[in-house]
Amino acid sequence: MLHKVRWTPYKIAQRIRLIEPLVYRQQSPLQPFRYQALSSPLETPPLGADVDDSGWEVIQPKTYWGVWRKDFILRSQFQVPADWNADMPVALFLPLGDSKDFSHPEALTYIDGHPYASADRHHQEILIPENFRDGKTHALALHGWAGGDSDGDQSAKLYMRECAVVQIDPETREFVATARVALEVAAELEDNDPVKGLLYNALDETFKVLDTRDPLGKPEFYDSVPAALQTLKQGIAAAGAPMNVNVIGIGHAHIDVAWLWTLGQTVRKSGRTFSNVLRLMEQFDDYKFSQSQAQLTNTPKTITPEIFEQIKQRVAEGRWETMGGTWVEPDCNAIGAESLARQFLLGRNYFRKTLW
Repeated sequence: MLHKVRWTPYKIAQRIRLIEPLVYRQQSPLQPFRYQALSSPLETPPLGADVDDSGWEVIQPKTYWGVWRKDFILRSQFQVPADWNADMPVALFLPLGDSKDFSHPEALTYIDGHPYASADRHHQEILIPENFRDGKTHALALHGWAGGDSDGDQSAKLYMRECAVVQIDPETREFVATARVALEVAAELEDNDPVKGLLYNALDETFKVLDTRDPLGKPEFYDSVPAALQTLKQGIAAAGAPMNVNVIGIGHAHIDVAWLWTLGQTVRKSGRTFSNVLRLMEQFDDYKFSQSQAQLTNTPKTITPEIFEQIKQRVAEGRWETMGGTWVEPDCNAIGAESLARQFLLGRNYFRKTLW
């Protein structure tokens, strides 16, 4: 098959975008969030079941909400439909908005008053544990920060898309991810590299197997996914053997203690970040994480003690590595050797006494 490079990648990318929403096989919309602005990141969020939020502002889906760089609490509830396939994972889909800067808005999600995971631009999906798939209604609260764009536009608003409980189709997700990676690899290859054409051929043949006739999302589509995925994998294998290398990576989160936000935001951000790390460890048995700032590890001890206890457990297992040893990561261009040594000793002693 002859490929015009200027057209083929766009054609395949459009096909991937077409089917990507079908990863969510079923959706159950959440009730609109009730919104309350908070005075600071350190204000205790109203999480309890006895909180009267009836007078709070209601944020409807597909509307603008929020205030630039404002702390907030959003409250709603969810229930996993009893008739959904018990063998498929379910999740909270929380597209809260995009303030054009980093990962904002971002919020620590509480289920029935307990901190669980973070929602932000890069984590709009939170897997729901099995114990919450009990047919009961569960309280949902999001304690977060609206952020703001880098241009300082204080009139900027966030756009709330429809949040929902979603049922994930694993094979469709695998197909979308594999197709996207194959397309991105092909785009990086030279036009005269034969692997490029072979990958494009594989993708083109794959979408001939996939049933994308209208209406999309019918049972015939999902019935065709396994064969399409197999066709794609065979085509990728035929394009050439992978390189004989192992790529090893470990998770890490560099959190600036004093940067474009207040220290109070750093306190909250550590809890949001670490909660997601803990959830990834539950999802992937071989996932490890390195944390280098004792100050940030200490923060959840008083703010979110449940998260701190889970961190201690992962440290004991050897999956959460305490590294570096400094109390905070310093700016070595502006800090003296004596101060740097002091921070190192503080951090090392904390890690030894508290987490080991």
